[in-house]
Amino acid sequence: MPSLEMLQIIWWVLLGVLLTGFALTDGFDLGIASLLTALAKTDDERRLMINTIAPVWESNQVWLILGAGALFAAWPIVYAVAFSTMYLAMFLVLACLIIRPVGLKFRSKMPSQEWRNRWDWALCITSIIPCLVFGIAVGNTILGLPFVFDESLMLKTKSVFFELFNPFTLLAGLVSLNMLIAHGAAYLRLKVDHPIAQKAHGVQKTFSFLALICFASAGIVLNRTCFGFTLEETSGSQNILAKIVGMQFIEESDELSLRFFGSSAMIATLLACFGFLVSMVSGKRKAIVGFLGTSISIIGVIATAGLATFPFILPSTLAPNHSLTIWDASSSRLTLFIMLIAVLIFLPFVLAYITWTYKVFSKRLVLKDLSDPQMY
Repeated sequence: MPSLEMLQIIWWVLLGVLLTGFALTDGFDLGIASLLTALAKTDDERRLMINTIAPVWESNQVWLILGAGALFAAWPIVYAVAFSTMYLAMFLVLACLIIRPVGLKFRSKMPSQEWRNRWDWALCITSIIPCLVFGIAVGNTILGLPFVFDESLMLKTKSVFFELFNPFTLLAGLVSLNMLIAHGAAYLRLKVDHPIAQKAHGVQKTFSFLALICFASAGIVLNRTCFGFTLEETSGSQNILAKIVGMQFIEESDELSLRFFGSSAMIATLLACFGFLVSMVSGKRKAIVGFLGTSISIIGVIATAGLATFPFILPSTLAPNHSLTIWDASSSRLTLFIMLIAVLIFLPFVLAYITWTYKVFSKRLVLKDLSDPQMY
C-alpha cells in the first residue's frame, strides 16, 4: 500500500483531473446554451445549437458527479466546510442544473414559438449562472472562507452569500464565464456546417480576449490587495489544529509571492495565456485549433488555481491555523487506497462510455438534419 502522503498527492491530482474533465466537457455545453438567445435568431438555428449538446450533456455531467464524489470521499471536511459556507450559492447552481435538462426536454414538446422562447431564455440564464458561480466559488476557496474548529474539532461556520463577492472573486467569475462561452463557441464551430459557425468564430475570439484580460486582472488584484497563507510549521499529523499558518498581504512578502507565483504556478499561468492567444488567432477554417486553444486555456487556469494555493485546499479567514490542507484534511490511508482501487477499476468504463457517446454523435450537423424525428 502506498504511503499516506503519496495517496494524498495522488488524490489531489485526481481531483484536479476530474474538475478539469468537467470544465472541458460540460463547459462547452454551458457555453453554447449561454449563447442560445444571442447567437441564434431563428428557431432552426437554436435547434441546431441545442442538438450539438443534447446527445452528450448527460455524459458530460458524469465528471461533476465524480469530482463531487471524490471531494466528499477524499476530503470530507473540505466538502462539509465548502458546502456549509457557500450553501446558497451551491443551491442556486443546483437549481440551474435541474432546470437545464428540463428545458432541453420540454422546449420541443409544443410548436408555440412563445413557449420555445421562454425555455430558450431559461436555458440561457441557467447556463450563465453556473459558469459565473463556479468561478466565484474557486476565487473564494483561494482567498479563504469563514470557518473555525473548537477543541473537539467540531466545525463552526456560517452560510455566506453577499460576502462571496469582492473584486478578486468577481474577476474569477468573469474568467470562468468568458472562458466557457469561448469554449462553447469553439465547440459549436466544430459541430455545425452553417453560417452560425462564422458568428461563433467572432464570439470565440472576443470572449477569449475578455477572459485573458480578466485572468491577468485577477492575478494583479490577488497579488496587490489580497492576503496569502503560508504553512510555517506542522506536526506532520492529521490533526487540523496542529499547525501554524502565516497570513499577510501577498505583496509584502517575497516568500508569499514565490508561493503564489512560483515556477509551477507560473508555467500553468503561461499555459493559460498561450491557450487564450491560440484561440484568439485561430483562423475561420481552423475550428480544431480554436477548440484546442480554449481547452488549453481551461487546463492552464485550473492548474494555476490549484498550484498557486498548494498545499492549502481551503484556508480559514477566521482562524488561519485552522485552514485545511491536503495533509491534515484527508480521509484515512485505507480509505484513500480503497478508493484508488475503485477508480482504477471503474474509471476506464466511464472513459469508454464517454468516448463511445462522442463517437456515435460525431457528425457535423446541417439544417436538413432537423427533419430527423430524433432531433430536438
